[in-house]
Amino acid sequence: MVQGLLPKPLPADVLVVGQLLTHPLHPERDSFYPDKAHAEIDDLNDFHIQLRYKDLFSVDTEGRFMTNYGAKFDLGRIYRQPNLLTVKAEQMIQRTSQSPSQVFQAVCNDPEARAWIYEQVTAGKPLYVVLGLTELKNAVFKRGKLRDAGASNRLNETPIEKDANVPKPLRGRSESNLGGLGTEPHISGVFGMDVRRVMARVTTPAEPHSLEDIGYRWAYHDVPNSTNKEQLMIGLGKQLKADELRLMLDLSEEDVQGNLDAISQLSLDALSAAGSPMLLPSSPALRGRSPSPNPAMLRHLS
Repeated sequence: MVQGLLPKPLPADVLVVGQLLTHPLHPERDSFYPDKAHAEIDDLNDFHIQLRYKDLFSVDTEGRFMTNYGAKFDLGRIYRQPNLLTVKAEQMIQRTSQSPSQVFQAVCNDPEARAWIYEQVTAGKPLYVVLGLTELKNAVFKRGKLRDAGASNRLNETPIEKDANVPKPLRGRSESNLGGLGTEPHISGVFGMDVRRVMARVTTPAEPHSLEDIGYRWAYHDVPNSTNKEQLMIGLGKQLKADELRLMLDLSEEDVQGNLDAISQLSLDALSAAGSPMLLPSSPALRGRSPSPNPAMLRHLS
């Protein structure tokens, strides 16, 4: 079963256990992986592979994954859920840490990782560490609805509507690295993540802990070339819950990116049309006055 369900799938090639992040849903923005600790981290990883994986997801009104119930779901938990999606994947690959604290310690023992953490702390950025991943291979999603008015746990499956309020890859328009293209896209990516908060501060050994430090596992490292014996305190917090991850997804930002993608596609279409022998010399595209796309078109394309 997917652990730490993400509100949307992420590309599998940008995430790895032991990776430090400034935003769990945007690993491409700023992250660091301690290469020197790779062997130690890898030895602490457990792998679980399940073929022909099945699950049932719910989606909130904003189109974000909300909860997953497993293939053998409890009818009482989903009875009043209006937005259900069935999931069938060729494979589910789960990477978990045998000892999250040891993995975190291995990360912190890397001087380059500590230097990166120090930079983020001084810049006031939040920190997180990846300690587990759940990846689905060639996952197909369909609309699920209870049969018999909920008298049984059998589901009717229908294709997802083109304008459905679901994560974008499920609508058949997605980045190629997720594979979400076509009328029934087969999506491969990370759907779940054990990601923990990391708290870090630059202090001195004499400085006491504060109340907000409770619940973290702390490690202490001297700051190189410090004149007043500074130390870097790094604490490992608890795993983020699915609801917390869901609220971290900036939907307005997603919409803006969708509109930019739509404009880019329209520009490519215009260039393609301009090279067509069927285009007349008086066409707007050749006169340099191609009409602006209607906002409704952008919503349709995104």
